[in-house]
Amino acid sequence: MPKKDHRDGAVLEEPDKLEDLLNVNGDPAPEPSLPPHVAAFLGEQLQNYYSQLMSEPVPDRFVQLLKQLDGKERDRDDA
Repeated sequence: MPKKDHRDGAVLEEPDKLEDLLNVNGDPAPEPSLPPHVAAFLGEQLQNYYSQLMSEPVPDRFVQLLKQLDGKERDRDDA
């Protein structure tokens, strides 16, 4: 299904079905690759985001849900 690019008005082709993503042999098309400096930058950004996320406290609602699940598991094991 064609989609109009808002930047320059060009029409971009999007695959309508899985077969459009495969080459003539039925094998998947090669994965697009990023330049090494871009991949390294994205990797660093993801690591920074993940480490920041992991240092944040677990929301109280999640703690409550985990306690409920743990209690149900114990009840099931005791039965």
